[in-house]
Amino acid sequence: MSSQILYFLRANSAETSPLPGLIDRITTRYNPTILPAWSLQQLLFRSTPAPAAADRDPAPPRYLQLVTLPDYPSDTLVAITPATSDNDDNATTDRSATVISIPSGASTDEFTQLLFTKFGPLWQRRRAVAVTEGSAMEVGGFRVRAGELRTDVGTAQVVRGVVAEVSHVGQSDDGQDAGDDEGLVRAFWDGLGVEGAREFRGLEVGKRDDGFGNVRLWCEVLMLNDLYQRS
Repeated sequence: MSSQILYFLRANSAETSPLPGLIDRITTRYNPTILPAWSLQQLLFRSTPAPAAADRDPAPPRYLQLVTLPDYPSDTLVAITPATSDNDDNATTDRSATVISIPSGASTDEFTQLLFTKFGPLWQRRRAVAVTEGSAMEVGGFRVRAGELRTDVGTAQVVRGVVAEVSHVGQSDDGQDAGDDEGLVRAFWDGLGVEGAREFRGLEVGKRDDGFGNVRLWCEVLMLNDLYQRS
């Protein structure tokens, strides 16, 4: 199984994107093999706040994400983030999302329709995020996917930033753990000399071993406040 780290580069303005500079750094330093383009989509819902009570603070919200990712071409991922507060003990509280997959197509359409109709009072639609025609390439034992994260503002799509997924897909030595592979990924990224990127690693997102660790990693990135700023 490959080890991956996600990097987020914030766009300085709606008219500029860090993507061309990132692609240029990779292509000038290496001779990458170009891979097929990729895409993702996210619909974000927030739990409807309960009526405020005078004797207690409002409950923290939960979030539900519908996500399509290139590693799951036939499925839609449903991730629900538990409600946590600043008073929760980081050592004992599992903040990672619960994730299930449903088949794309009619099943996803039916589930989405239920969210908007039957469960509309419980979940409020917040925002949609998408990557279209993302770039993908392979350099030695590393695969890089990079694309512009866009949100809808009126009838236009605005670039909020760039996400890059760097995976070590080469053969690892026997007995080498995920931390060793992540060190290789980080060394590759550092070699590109890209500044100002925020890093997301699987070991920071949750300790569940259910095969959806990379999905939670993407969900963390897609929940960034940078994607929901006002234009």
